[in-house]
Amino acid sequence: MTLIGIIGMAQKIDNSVLFVFFGCFGGFMSLKDFQTFKTFTENKNAWIKSHIGRIVRALIASVTAFMVAGLNIGTTLVWITPTILGTIYIVYWSRKFKTVKYRKIKSTATNIV
Repeated sequence: MTLIGIIGMAQKIDNSVLFVFFGCFGGFMSLKDFQTFKTFTENKNAWIKSHIGRIVRALIASVTAFMVAGLNIGTTLVWITPTILGTIYIVYWSRKFKTVKYRKIKSTATNIV
């Protein structure tokens, strides 16, 4: 997506910068995902916090897109309100599922004779 945006910007195609922005943003989020997946084995509730956050972020994007593009309401309040409400919801559920670190249990091997 980033490459398509760069080619579009070189050819002076309108809105190509959006491809660059969302391509870079998607790449950054993918790197963060790999880092988060490593912690799933160390943190008990990391996966549910990540999942809830992603679902609510998708809901925020969908509601905002519907209101702006579908209903043709382009005010600043319409752009910001879903983000504020969604962020409050994400914080609420993230606190509800506090991250619990697993304790490593040392095994004591005993020789059975």
